[in-house]
Amino acid sequence: MKCVSSPYLSQQWHRGHLFLGHFYPPPPLPPTDPAPNDYHSSHISFAFENYDDLNQETFDRRYRYPNRPLMIQNSGVEQWPAWEQWTLDALAAKYGDKLFRVSNIESDKEPSFNMRLDDFLHYTRYNNDTDPLYLFDPYFADNVPEMDSAYKVPKYFEFDYFSLLEGDIRPPYRWLLVGPQRTGAPWHIDPSGTSAWNTLLSGHKRWALYPPHTIPPGHDPTSSERMTSVSWYLDVYPYLPPESLPLEIVQNPGETIYLPSGWWHMVINMDDTVAVTHNFADEANLLHVKQSLLSESKEKMQLKRWELLVKEIGSRRPDLIPALTFRSDELLIPGLVDKEPLLLDVDSAVSLSTWRSRAQDVLQRAGIVAHINDINPVLGGRNICFLAEDAFVKFFTPYQDGLPSFLSEVAANQLLMDDSPATKVVGKHEHDGNGPTLLSPKMLGHGYYSEPSSFSEDTSPSDEGTVQWRRPYIITETVPDMPLSKALNRLPHQQVDETFLASLMEGLQYYHTLNLKNHTVPTKIHELSQTVIPQRLKDAPLNHARWRLFPKHLLDQLPDYLPASASHVFHPSPVTNGGRGDVIASLVHGDVNPSNTLGMLPPSWWPSMMWLPNGQYSQQTLPTFKPTTMIDFGDALVRSDPLIDYISVFVTILNGRRDSPELLAVLLDSWRQLVLKTRQQQQTVASAADDTIGAGSISLARRCMWHVLLWPSEGLVLHLTHCVPEIGEKNTWQEVEQALFGWWSSL
Repeated sequence: MKCVSSPYLSQQWHRGHLFLGHFYPPPPLPPTDPAPNDYHSSHISFAFENYDDLNQETFDRRYRYPNRPLMIQNSGVEQWPAWEQWTLDALAAKYGDKLFRVSNIESDKEPSFNMRLDDFLHYTRYNNDTDPLYLFDPYFADNVPEMDSAYKVPKYFEFDYFSLLEGDIRPPYRWLLVGPQRTGAPWHIDPSGTSAWNTLLSGHKRWALYPPHTIPPGHDPTSSERMTSVSWYLDVYPYLPPESLPLEIVQNPGETIYLPSGWWHMVINMDDTVAVTHNFADEANLLHVKQSLLSESKEKMQLKRWELLVKEIGSRRPDLIPALTFRSDELLIPGLVDKEPLLLDVDSAVSLSTWRSRAQDVLQRAGIVAHINDINPVLGGRNICFLAEDAFVKFFTPYQDGLPSFLSEVAANQLLMDDSPATKVVGKHEHDGNGPTLLSPKMLGHGYYSEPSSFSEDTSPSDEGTVQWRRPYIITETVPDMPLSKALNRLPHQQVDETFLASLMEGLQYYHTLNLKNHTVPTKIHELSQTVIPQRLKDAPLNHARWRLFPKHLLDQLPDYLPASASHVFHPSPVTNGGRGDVIASLVHGDVNPSNTLGMLPPSWWPSMMWLPNGQYSQQTLPTFKPTTMIDFGDALVRSDPLIDYISVFVTILNGRRDSPELLAVLLDSWRQLVLKTRQQQQTVASAADDTIGAGSISLARRCMWHVLLWPSEGLVLHLTHCVPEIGEKNTWQEVEQALFGWWSSL
């Protein structure tokens, strides 16, 4: 019809006729730093290895344990029967009447269905769909057994722990992939913590990858709506700044790509392709598999799979038993959702509605009125948390370190309230976002919960045996500010800047230099703080045997690298008392991370303002996230090592980046200031420079590395190995120490 146009129809037509045969990624830009250390996709190139030149040991050291992707060439794929038997014409001639599973990404009602192979191949030749059908069949070798022997699993991936499970207990693990151009897979992480290999028999695939800690721009993991590969490349990719581009590679026929556990990846078929892929569980990703299966333990099949894996693997590999076993608190909260009955506590088997009532009870005890429907569950790890309009309630687990965490959080909040209640403790109605230091939520109440009508307010821990069961709890005022973890998705390049970091370190320095002379620190808290590092040193060898986050050659060296005494890590006595002169912090938060750090973006800022028509950021509209509040003092320590907080910031907030001299300068300058202030408080005759290179002959880099290895939970170590996977390539712990913390030597 003349004089009538439709941008939508025009766009759909162009996408349905899009030719991708020349859709190769641009060459990578050279990094701004000639020797970058940051493991960002813009700073690395895809590794290629020749199959015959890469033995198992070298593969494990360079790629499997560092969790790095790889393209494998010349692996003899041309000698597979599938090389000739799985061309499109050969498949049609041999298996044309067989049914295969086909995916339809546009359909919510029937996302996959069976289709005769000759019908599908006819469709691929003549379709002009914007989102074509894709043959993605996990049962091809079950339905056509002879196809199982037409290909060979590469030598690096021959063993899969899931192969120990029989029948339907074993999750789907292999797929035949046949698709026309414009098909592919949107952004995803492979299921159940597995890694994958994918061998291409014909056609070309363009892959895009982001490391585990980097959510792809434009992708919302919480949304059920999926953006296709073509849509992402057309609508998001052109507007990404160079430092936010994914790691990209084109896979040619005969090549095999290795996709490590946890990596985000997306693929688009540039022409008609045929491929085969396997997912697998091995020793390197066993912790990821464990975490994935246990996090989905509300699905009985997933829990059953893990229980059987523990049994089967443990009988064959006793050395892996520490990595397989889980603590009693790892299954306490499989997930908080709005479904009832939901078991929040395995032992007491009580539902969400019961815990809501308990939260209402403790709020009433603190003089806070809240309707039951206004008390909402919040994901709180192993603790049970609820949020009302004006208050936040946390019930601590009675298992493991629940009681110490409760005591630490109460003591830390009390110290901060007593120190300067007018300016350093903030509630929902008092926060104005200004001030030089980090604030903390006002504590409204705490105690021990036993029965709905029976409370023990501020009960001494020594009275713990007077009731059969009880759970400690704390109530704090709500803070309306945004967690840094959420703000990072809206900040340029998903990274913080020097302004943010300087403000954060200034706030932490306030905690570190609290004047405790006028405060009475509970004896129990002081004892807990002084025994933390010795206990961590004692637990470290078993923890790393369980986690298995580092390659075997480093784990074997661990006993010789760890200090003989906890006093080598931190000596809590000042020089004047015969100590080594370590910096002693009054209050250490102990768990600084993006979820515990709250702040604000400018009120007028809106994400869409970040882009200019040419796809670049506007310097006038770049938002600055201001840290305002620190929450969750459950790991707080008194009179302890401030390096613990510096390490938390470096690993969880800076992602182990060593490529930014400006950010590292902020940390170093903060440390210099802290040394001066603590020396003045301790009234020692030592100069501020005495501790800038560590205490005695032990460097700050060595102490930091020790603290990382002594960390009580795998979260920080796991994040570090994801962000800096080249750790696995180092030959010794001394090399790892220098690579991660060598920047301390510039003090």
